[in-house]
Amino acid sequence: MAKDTLTLALNGDVSLEDFSKAIQQFFNLVSSLHDDVAKESSIEWFIENLEAGSAIATVKGIGEEESDAQAIERVVDAYLDVGQAIQKESPLNYSKPVQKAAKKLASIINGRVKSVRFETNEADVEIFASPTVLEHIPIARLTEGSLGAVRGRIQSMSNRGQLRFTLYDMIDDRAISCYLLPGSEAIMREAWGKVAMVEGYVRRDPESGYATTVRRVKDIKIIHEGRLGDYRQAIGAAPGFLGDTLPEEIIRRARDA
Repeated sequence: MAKDTLTLALNGDVSLEDFSKAIQQFFNLVSSLHDDVAKESSIEWFIENLEAGSAIATVKGIGEEESDAQAIERVVDAYLDVGQAIQKESPLNYSKPVQKAAKKLASIINGRVKSVRFETNEADVEIFASPTVLEHIPIARLTEGSLGAVRGRIQSMSNRGQLRFTLYDMIDDRAISCYLLPGSEAIMREAWGKVAMVEGYVRRDPESGYATTVRRVKDIKIIHEGRLGDYRQAIGAAPGFLGDTLPEEIIRRARDA
């Protein structure tokens, strides 16, 4: 599986100003990581996907040389490493530009924005408190994930050979990032736009219980939503549809007996 995408997700009530600031720092972080771990490569990062449900942005690294693929992977690994360091309150062993961009990105958490999530194809890290208050507020950790299922509508899939798609929860319309196992692309056939039950390892926000990601997706079951007029097929919807005696007639007979 190609390791060439970076995803940033903001959860909560995300204003345009918050999103604008986050995208700017996301750009600064990716650029600084490129300078740190892939300086000799000619990588460009392009928008792969944008999701409104939880303000999710995914970028994909593209290079001109064969060696650029390895450079892209180094940036992807470093991006996840930065997220883990912030979450665990560990030192950021990168240049000052990387540290500055990472801390500013995490400082987007302001009460309205509840968390910032760093995602790659392999893993994700969610941060629930700004670095300026980490020493005073315990950080809620994401659970490691457990086998489960999430019901929602599949509204976004990559058409560039990626194994990621977005599921919108049926209850609160939250965008959930889902990752297929390599070689399982076939289960996505005819799934776009459909309501489905996605089974895999579900990670949830420990405070709200909302699903955030589903990894190692094992199965996708399409749920029949029904068609216009299907209610007419409901047996018993009309009084006496099968010639049954109506309840009031039975009561009347019993009373008159």
